[in-house]
Amino acid sequence: MILPAAHPLIDEVTLTTVVRRILDSKTATLSQWHADAIAHHIINNVTAGLWRIAGIANNGSEQLSWSVILKILHLQPKNVGSIFNSSQDPTHWNYWQREALIYTSGILDNLSGDLLAPRCFTVTQPSANILWLWLEDIQGSPGTTWDLERFGVAARHLGYLQGSYVMARSLPSESWLSRDWHRVWVSNIDNTALEAWREPTAWQHPLLKEIFSPNIGDRVMNLWSDRHTFLDAVDKAPHTLCHFDITPNNLFSRRNAYGDDQTVLIDWSFVGYGVLGEDIINLVLDSVFLLFVNGSSLIPLEKLVLEGYLAGLRSAGWNGDECVVRFTYTALAALHFGLIVGRLLKIVQNESRHSWLEQRFGRTFDDIIAARAIAITHGLELADEARLLLRFL
Repeated sequence: MILPAAHPLIDEVTLTTVVRRILDSKTATLSQWHADAIAHHIINNVTAGLWRIAGIANNGSEQLSWSVILKILHLQPKNVGSIFNSSQDPTHWNYWQREALIYTSGILDNLSGDLLAPRCFTVTQPSANILWLWLEDIQGSPGTTWDLERFGVAARHLGYLQGSYVMARSLPSESWLSRDWHRVWVSNIDNTALEAWREPTAWQHPLLKEIFSPNIGDRVMNLWSDRHTFLDAVDKAPHTLCHFDITPNNLFSRRNAYGDDQTVLIDWSFVGYGVLGEDIINLVLDSVFLLFVNGSSLIPLEKLVLEGYLAGLRSAGWNGDECVVRFTYTALAALHFGLIVGRLLKIVQNESRHSWLEQRFGRTFDDIIAARAIAITHGLELADEARLLLRFL
């Protein structure tokens, strides 16, 4: 469901300051402006609303157009039905102030020439437990409209950035950066829901019977048993700065003033310490899981992303063993998506959620389950590859 956002009470003094920064003018004044809510599905409870504010400013004898994105963050009471509850703990994977802090820290100001974050003009706090991020309104092509080849370009840009942290840059040391993201993700999985897959009567829904093989329960529980082995081995890979939510709806492509192709990455609420290969998991599998890329294109997409990412690492000077990156990708993709199967079973059994999902994705429930099953099945297949790779690390 798309939730309507309350209209923000915008202070024109603050807005004037923001507009002057956008236009790089010390004297611009507001002429006319309007604020429009950006329709979005609130998944992460940290986000309270998104607005595009646009208007005209007087700058001497000129009238100049401007626009800015207002992202509202808040600390919400815990919702027992959500896995995306916010936290006041700076070390928590979903610390509610992290995105504001990453922008004000300056860490995102100089990522690389090809992968960028939106400019942040200022952060304001209109009241307790609420922060407003005044962000650049990115003009470009959203990742939700990309062809497969552009995913490979984004992966190359990402590989160069993350390789540069291994080879030339010092990792930031801020205490509020997330840590052990996938270890925490896995620790929050309900293994009783996984156990249910060993009981055929629990998943006799026609959709599930057609999609999954009879040995699904054993494969899932074998992966669950291997979780600590996988996570411990992944920790030995080279560490870098990770975004942890690189999905098509958080990506844009654009050309700079010189005509160079750039990738812009938004929504930095999970940013923190990870390892090489960790961020491409969502870029590949979430693209199918969230129905941005057809499931039939999963393997070509995976190939393009892995090749692009490794090319980016090489261009940053990293000459390590490609098997290390491949293992990170296969092991964490298996844990992240293979173990989502427990939640899938709950969704299928909870018919009250079916229409909500159909409204959210604009697709039939059958289509939604089929896409998720493709990602889950591939995750389980990658677990087998991870076990083989582990022998050579």
